[in-house]
Parts: sequence; C-alpha cells; structure tokens
Amino acid sequence: MRAVPGRTGQNLPRVTGNGRAAGRRFDRDHGVTTQALFFLSQLGDAGGPAYARATHYEPVPVRSFRALLSHVPEPFLRTSVFVDVGSGMGRAVLLASEYPFKQVLGIELSPSLHAIAQTNLSSAADIPTRCRDVRLRCGDARRARFPKGDLVIFLFNPFDDEALRCVLDRILSSRSDWDEVLLLYYVPVHRDVLLERESETVAEPAEGLVTRFPARRGLFANKCSAGCRSR
Repeated sequence: MRAVPGRTGQNLPRVTGNGRAAGRRFDRDHGVTTQALFFLSQLGDAGGPAYARATHYEPVPVRSFRALLSHVPEPFLRTSVFVDVGSGMGRAVLLASEYPFKQVLGIELSPSLHAIAQTNLSSAADIPTRCRDVRLRCGDARRARFPKGDLVIFLFNPFDDEALRCVLDRILSSRSDWDEVLLLYYVPVHRDVLLERESETVAEPAEGLVTRFPARRGLFANKCSAGCRSR
C-alpha cells in the first residue's frame, strides 16, 4: 500500500512509463503479477484506521530497487534480514531474494495483496535466488514483531508520517545494543521523520534515500560505515 505524496513529494522520483514497461517485462519473464495499480476502493478488505492514509498500491521499479540496494555493503547484507514494509504483491521481496540476505520478509496490511504475493512467491520462475528463507506476513506493521539482529528495511512510502514514526520506534526499540539498521526509502515523502531520530544519511541517489541507524554500542561503524563510504 502506498500513501500519495503531498506537497513535500513534488521533487521526488516517480514511477515512469519506462519503469512500468520494465515491470511488465519482469512479470512476463518470471511468471508473476506485480505490475498493477490498485486503489482502496478496489480492495474489499480495506477498512479501519490503518488504511487511513494508504491510498494505492504500485510496485517499486526494478532498476530503482537495485540501485538503492547497491548502497548496502555486501558484508553487512550477509548479516542482515531484509524487510519490505508494505510489500504489496511482493516484487521487492522477489528482487531481494536475489541477494544473500539471511532472510527476506514482506509485511503487507491488505489480505488481498498479500494473497497475490503468496501466489507470486510460489509460482515465480527463473529468479536467481540467493536467499532461501523468504517469508510473507499479513498484518499492521505498527504492531509487527520485527526479526532480531541486523535489518535492511525497505519503504516505498507505505503510510503517513504518524505511522512511520510508530513503525520506526517499534523497530528501533526492539534492537539490541549491537544491532544495526539500514533503511532504503523510495519516494521519501516523510524523510523529516528520520531526522527526528539519530539517523545518518548514507546516500541520496536519484532513486531515494539511504539512511542508517547506528548501533548503540558503536559496532555499526565497524560492520557497515566503511563499506557505505567506499561506494
């Protein structure tokens, strides 16, 4: 589910016609359905406060996702769990499985989109999978239990600023003193929320924003910072 950008999103990246064409090609090549636009009025399961600002689904462009992920140093990537918050039909989850994460997890609010993602995951063909532990979970990310250890969090503007604060607080409060978080934010409409916390900008590519939340004991600098700076 995606929140529609407001005034703060005027100069942010958009899904272009070329991006949609590449998305349709991705679907054909792998026998899945991820390229679509769904409004809440088309989803019979929509309702409740969690849906208040999530107005439509649209997948991240394939090239943009890979460009953002290129800013994650491979040593850190190998120790991390990838989490797509607002995983929709599962495109980012499928793409993330091409990398050697410890685990890949998608969390989606809509049961309808979650069901499509489950079908895609089970039927996808010819994806060069490097992570064998890929999971999908249906529920409200504000109440989700996030995996322990290092995390790479992916966001495609899934909700409003209040929900983002809640999710970030939930993630960060559940980390141990040694855990590290790297956040990949496509269409970072609410980047100001990140500035309210002890975050550090790793990169600001055309595709969005890469931010890190240092480990409280300082090990983040040893495991990730050098690799991030070298890119």
